[in-house]
Amino acid sequence: MTELDELFGNEKPTTMEPYSKDDWIRQKNENRALAYEMLETATEELNNPDTVMAYLDIQSKFDRYSVSNALLVAYQNPEATRLCDSKTWQKNHVFINKGETGIIILEPGKEYTRDDGKTVTPYNAKKVFDISQTNARPRQQRTRTPDARVVVKAMITTSPVPVKISNELPEGINAHYQPETKMIFVRQGLEGDDIVRALSKEIAFARLDNGDFNRENLEFKAQAISYISTSRVGFKPEPITELSDKFSNLDAKEKRAELSQARDHANTIANTVRKALEPKNKEHDDR
Repeated sequence: MTELDELFGNEKPTTMEPYSKDDWIRQKNENRALAYEMLETATEELNNPDTVMAYLDIQSKFDRYSVSNALLVAYQNPEATRLCDSKTWQKNHVFINKGETGIIILEPGKEYTRDDGKTVTPYNAKKVFDISQTNARPRQQRTRTPDARVVVKAMITTSPVPVKISNELPEGINAHYQPETKMIFVRQGLEGDDIVRALSKEIAFARLDNGDFNRENLEFKAQAISYISTSRVGFKPEPITELSDKFSNLDAKEKRAELSQARDHANTIANTVRKALEPKNKEHDDR
């Protein structure tokens, strides 16, 4: 034994537990099965408006996450704000707190072709940890209200139909998509939060109109698009307190498909607004 070996505090080499590839594979398969089980449970619970709101809040924060992974995060840790796997945290000199349990999500693996010629993408379970589960201090979020004029102008560019000001909308209606004329009318004189919430929802209706428009059937999806996009661009979204019968009666797979379409539309709107805000944000940061 060399002098350097003595630094480790034991005179004789300690026998470590043998590495078992079979145990690793078994654990991996168990985590994947658990992820799918939790995903089904989380989707079934979407008949509850509170569960829907928890999902929408997570999807608003994590725009790159799929609907399935946003559902998994909302089910396991609805207060999550920043997620990384353990290796990424360690690269940033951040360590997971003792006893913390990872949040299981699904990660796509390498595509392969089955014997029947169909291309399949397998999914593996992966554990991530929220910043609250680490020794890192949460970042202080800067809360500055975006320029409403820039936000609204950018939102209008995502609308497939013209947007016009009107002083003839019924009381309590701040914006309205009219499928007959293919136009959106917005109440005159609205403030930032009100116009962003109302306009984003009516733009959602216009984007969802495939020629057989039914406002009631599209209500939930338009609400979800509005909630996510409004939240992502820095304004307070309108909460969802009631779910449409159409959405509630869908099966699990159909519900995730609806949410996926809403997520894609919300991404388009929010990303367009973010790009429009970049010069303003840079100008503010340079001061």
